[in-house]
Amino acid sequence: MGSLKKKILIRILVFGLVCTGINNISHAKTPAINFKIDRLEDTMLQEVAEGDFRIMVAGAPLDRLTGAEFTALREQELKLQTKKNRDAESKRKLNALLIAMARIADEPTLIYLHELFESYPERRNDVAEAISWYAKENQRRDADWRILVRSLNIIEGDQAKTVMRALTRFRRRSNKAQWIRQAILVGLEQDLAGQQIADRLLTHWTGQEFKPESDSANSIMQQWQDWFASKYPDELPAELPVEAADSRWKYKGLLAELQQQTKDTLDLKLGAQAYVKATCIKCHRFGEQGEKVGPDLTYVSRRFQQKEVLQATLFPSHFVSEEYPTFTIVTDAGKTFTGMMGAAGPDEIMLLTEAGKRQMIKKQEVDEIIPVKKSAMPDGLLNLLSKAEAIQLIRYLGTLPEGASDKYRHKLP
Repeated sequence: MGSLKKKILIRILVFGLVCTGINNISHAKTPAINFKIDRLEDTMLQEVAEGDFRIMVAGAPLDRLTGAEFTALREQELKLQTKKNRDAESKRKLNALLIAMARIADEPTLIYLHELFESYPERRNDVAEAISWYAKENQRRDADWRILVRSLNIIEGDQAKTVMRALTRFRRRSNKAQWIRQAILVGLEQDLAGQQIADRLLTHWTGQEFKPESDSANSIMQQWQDWFASKYPDELPAELPVEAADSRWKYKGLLAELQQQTKDTLDLKLGAQAYVKATCIKCHRFGEQGEKVGPDLTYVSRRFQQKEVLQATLFPSHFVSEEYPTFTIVTDAGKTFTGMMGAAGPDEIMLLTEAGKRQMIKKQEVDEIIPVKKSAMPDGLLNLLSKAEAIQLIRYLGTLPEGASDKYRHKLP
């Protein structure tokens, strides 16, 4: 009997050790960032605490950058950026390096960060997070405020929390409906902690305060949505886009596919074919092909992230550019036409309809012109494509067509 109890006790101990090991694995943290900075003697980038990145010289934190240090750090950043087949670790290093640089930035460093934001849309999340650290620990500059506000279009997760916290520290406030709307949209995609930060930012900007009306995590953001609809009835509603029931491809699925793509899987020929097949060519110019009625897409990769282009394609009415408004024209005969207006001569109005057709209307026959809170770009264009075609279309638009200038790109010395 004693032998049996001993065996049982041993099994319990072994089981406990196994469970402890599994638990430790499941709670293991991502390894801390720690690497040497080339060309600088005894200089490291270290994560001294979780999320606390610093440039260390001989074991002590660097307080301010000099010209030589900035040059070396910039070259290190460019080397990581141009590394072939960057892995998750390289991306973490890039993010950490930008934050560490921003915390002790001088004027040339800040100029460099702003150039990164303008030249490389795909890096705007990291740059905005880095500038948030500068604003937290240094002065709050208007130029940085503008960068952080613009980043509300693309930030998400913990980076969104960091940027929104930084914006609440600035005296400057946004009084534009489009940015208030965007802050609400960012909050809607956040967890409870993030929604509370969004609530504080919106109160800081508008002076409006709300209290949670229920235990629902979204109750505070629902109040902001209702307030926005009442305050700005002529603006697009502060609502997240909804997938159409007949949508062949879903945003999250295509985005996940895009994020897994590499340079080796780029198929420009298939992308060009999809550009025609999806009827983009009827309204948009890309390089030397396509019409110029809608926005020119030649440099879209220098203005927007791929996920923004994908979202605009799947949900064209989620954000309607002020440069390309949509109107409904009612004629004296009671006919209605909706689309984007274009120049057509002194006596006629040209309207590009959702079907991509040009409708000519005589000015003397126009009874009323009504602004419409809807894009002239039709829904469901990607339904015409296979998944591979849809992916390569977005990637095709993420390149510069032949003959387009690659200016405003910083290069390795």
